[in-house]
Amino acid sequence: MKAAILARLKTAALAGDCRLIYFDEAGFSASPPVQYGWSPRGEPHRVEPRPHCKRSVLGALDLAANTLQYIATAERVTRSTVVQFLDQVAQQGDGRVTFVVLDNARIHHGIEQATLDRWLVQHRMVLFYLPTYSPELNLIEMVWKHAKYHWRRFITWTRETLDAEISALLGGYGDKFQINF
Repeated sequence: MKAAILARLKTAALAGDCRLIYFDEAGFSASPPVQYGWSPRGEPHRVEPRPHCKRSVLGALDLAANTLQYIATAERVTRSTVVQFLDQVAQQGDGRVTFVVLDNARIHHGIEQATLDRWLVQHRMVLFYLPTYSPELNLIEMVWKHAKYHWRRFITWTRETLDAEISALLGGYGDKFQINF
């Protein structure tokens, strides 16, 4: 049911009738993600843990414009962080109704009704929650996957360069990196 509604929202957004924003968080680490490992024959696989630096990134992908708005933080993402970021997204509205697609993470729920009402009345923004366990419906998940596994240079970032590397990686969306939906 929600997938069908989302399909109609996509069509409307691509026709310019509304804004459709896909929202989610992702974690970026100084060490590149390694999906496979090896070890000499007959020996168990050993991984040596190394302390590294991490950043949490909140992102909003505008489907029709194919643009990415994001913030990166060293702090833990909380509901108030989500509300502040969505406030920025709401203020960038252009008068059309804005639908924000998000998953059912605990920090996405429990937003005060006064805030939801303000977003609706002042900015014409409405939250659209996806069904449980359906990341395939949230297109920003593809951006996170490509950023982590395809676009990223597979080098270890240092604590000093982590923020600049994330900025270059995600700031390049639309110019250097892009997904055509």
